[in-house]
Amino acid sequence: MSTVTPSSRRILVTGANKGIGKAICERLLQEWDDTYVLLGSRDLQRGEEAKADLINSLGDSCKDRLQVIHLDTSSDESVQKAAESISGDDKLYGIINNAGIGFGRSMEETVNTNYFGPRRVNDAFGKHLKRPGGRIVNVSSASGPIFLQNLSDASLKGKLNQAWTIPGGLEELDTIARTIKGGNEYGASKALLNAYTFLYAKANKDLIINAITPGYIKTDLTAGSGASNPPSKGAVPPCWLMMDEDVAHQPTGRYYGSDCVRSPMDCYRGPGEEPYVNNDDLVEVSKN
Repeated sequence: MSTVTPSSRRILVTGANKGIGKAICERLLQEWDDTYVLLGSRDLQRGEEAKADLINSLGDSCKDRLQVIHLDTSSDESVQKAAESISGDDKLYGIINNAGIGFGRSMEETVNTNYFGPRRVNDAFGKHLKRPGGRIVNVSSASGPIFLQNLSDASLKGKLNQAWTIPGGLEELDTIARTIKGGNEYGASKALLNAYTFLYAKANKDLIINAITPGYIKTDLTAGSGASNPPSKGAVPPCWLMMDEDVAHQPTGRYYGSDCVRSPMDCYRGPGEEPYVNNDDLVEVSKN
């Protein structure tokens, strides 16, 4: 029987039955003993298997801090049901939107999962976040900035890079997401996610909302591409945004590289390179 104490920091992780998502759950449970993790999984059986693996790896002490949530982020119905299933519980400390699909899918399918998926989850579970101070981490990718770097449509590039210039805000961004074209479906979906991160942060200034790339990690998503870093390494950046105290004192709505340093949305910044600096998109977190 899973147990939540009044001091527990409850965190939902989507796409958590394998890969980076599972590694995020493991790191949260192992490094912070006050965490209570909701392991979101599209396949309930695989979610339960992931839970068993984590308990076997970390020991029985974590079994009361881990709960599987049946959650398919590509489905409105599934997300709503999952949110309702925790409606009577304590507030969430945070959400890590990790679920996603990779290359080789249609633009519609890719955007539905990688952009509208976090959108659905945040809309449905956002009311369960503690305010002020709850956190949302959108797991993005350097493919987003690379997509914008190579995009020939100057108007679209400007909007996705400078989301504060989109007159219709989130609604207009949704329209862009439904009509976007291009040969790099995955990159487009992550560029949209980065722009959404800024706009959603601007609309929810009492929350701490950021996006980050986990780095080039060996998972099912990158199979055959030459990635060699283990999922455990990819778990570090999202967990930093979720748990680091200093993050709470920084402006929100930003995109970070895998080295946990602020990065531009319109071009690739490699780990170890100079931080990106721009105050046009400054969104301060409200403490009230």
